[in-house]
Amino acid sequence: MKRAPIIPKSTPSPAATGSSGVPAAPMIDSLVARVGAMTKGNTIVLPVCGRDVKFVLETIDSHKVEVVTRVWAGNERVQELLTRDALDDLIPSFLLNGQQNPAFGRQVKDSIEVADGSRRRMTAILTSSDYRVLVGDLDDEQMDALCKLGNDYRPTSAYERGRRYARKLENEFAGNVSALAEAEGISRKIITRCVNTSKLPQEVISLFSHPGELSARAGEQLHKAFIGKELSLIEKAQHLASAHKDGLRTESEVIFKELLAASAEADRTSKTNAHKKEFGPGAVAQYKGNKIVISLDRTKVPGFLIEQLETLLTKHQ
Repeated sequence: MKRAPIIPKSTPSPAATGSSGVPAAPMIDSLVARVGAMTKGNTIVLPVCGRDVKFVLETIDSHKVEVVTRVWAGNERVQELLTRDALDDLIPSFLLNGQQNPAFGRQVKDSIEVADGSRRRMTAILTSSDYRVLVGDLDDEQMDALCKLGNDYRPTSAYERGRRYARKLENEFAGNVSALAEAEGISRKIITRCVNTSKLPQEVISLFSHPGELSARAGEQLHKAFIGKELSLIEKAQHLASAHKDGLRTESEVIFKELLAASAEADRTSKTNAHKKEFGPGAVAQYKGNKIVISLDRTKVPGFLIEQLETLLTKHQ
């Protein structure tokens, strides 16, 4: 049974650091003995981003977990994708012994906001288990550091990372992929592949037992294969999802190949259905798949007709 990431008092981890460069939280597993005997209300002081934080252990009753706690908005893990299949490494242990390692979060009014521990939170909800959280006075920098600690232990998917990269490109880097790549310490190619993967409909990602089963390379390939054929992709994903509901388990490689096959089929259908229609001199419409291209020759089409079309399109906009 894999244990979730926790913070030891001493040994620092280079994987999770705050913006100050000071280790945000340290290596996995060395705090297990220290918190194992803790009960509700017990306290412990731990360093986060180089600053000591006093944590109080809270135990949330199983029937209150979904109401009393929520996941911090800065956590990049997509909660809708935390299904029983995606949590199959945690569920058996929760059912047998309950939650062994506490999550980390902060108190916000009447709710506990979880930084590290969203997978344990959902597992507690699905298994009707009590949820243990170490609650401390944490700022956003420390919350972000704790999120990254958990994500380093159980990496988020290319789809989830791509969503975060896309937000950063829009809000912080003005679309500059090179600047973001330098800030993240990874290549432009990885950034681009993850962002393209994040453009896939969530119906597609939900087909996989865990979103991490779809790599950035494969995700980008799917995205490019269905440019202009998004409706065909969603229809195929819905068809495969129906098969899942009927109990037919599909391997990730098979799902990927079936989706690509749907793209090729959409291309063949598009070519078969492609045709052209003329609406008098200078007015031609070309139909190809889900697209209609209208060509108007100003020297042959009356100006009032063009204005009427522009008025209709303006209303649509």
